[in-house]
Order: sequence, then C-alpha cells, then structure tokens
Amino acid sequence: MILLPNPVARRKRIPLTPLIDVIFILIMFFLLSSTFGIWRPLEVLLGQPAGDNSALEAARPEIPSILIMVGAHGSSGDIQLTVNGKELMFEELAAELDRLAGKGATSALLVPESETDFQQVVRILDEARSSRLQRVSLHLR
Repeated sequence: MILLPNPVARRKRIPLTPLIDVIFILIMFFLLSSTFGIWRPLEVLLGQPAGDNSALEAARPEIPSILIMVGAHGSSGDIQLTVNGKELMFEELAAELDRLAGKGATSALLVPESETDFQQVVRILDEARSSRLQRVSLHLR
C-alpha cells in the first residue's frame, strides 16, 4: 500500500475590510437616525377661519393677555420687540413673559411686521413657548 501524504490545507484569511465597511455603515445609520434634541411642537393659529360668524364666536379662544409686536430695527437686521407697549431686547423676552404669566396672563399674540425675517419669528415663538404661558398665537398681516 502506498501512502500519499495528505497536504495540509492552508487556511484562507477572512478579509476584514468588508466587515469594517459594514460596521461603519451601521454606525453612521444609527448616528443619523437618533435624536439628540427635544423637539417641541409650536401650535400656531393663522388668520380667521372662513364661514359662519356664530360658529366663530363659539370657537374663539379668550382674548390674549399679552401682545407682542415685532418689527425690523433699521438696516442692521436687528429686531425690535414690544411686549404690551414696553420695548425689550430679545434676551429679556422670556423673563418678561414669565413675569406677566406670574401675574395671571395665560396667552400671547405675536404680530410681526411684513418685513420681519421668518427665522426671527420662529425664534420668538419658541422663546415664548418655553415660558409659562399656555398658548401663543401668531397673527400675520
């Protein structure tokens, strides 16, 4: 009987590059699909609903306690805030709204001028929503 040597098979190395690629794609997917911030919805009432005035009177919320007027201040792009007739800087808005809410105010009405930047209006709405007020409405002219 003839003995033939059985050659030892060489093990093939598993390539790690595709594995690393898949792991990287999974990490990117989980990073991009996760939420790092808390999103708060802004309830915005726009304009007057069309239809019967009696239905409007029944569905009308109470008259807002606070009136916030927003206008452009010169060509620099700064905003001019007026809360119940008192001119404020943006940084003072939350403190003033909290002070008025402490005195019993429950809702506010924001009225921006037509030249006001939309991003500034959203910043003001978000700042007002983070105060102790129950409702903030937006009225566009």
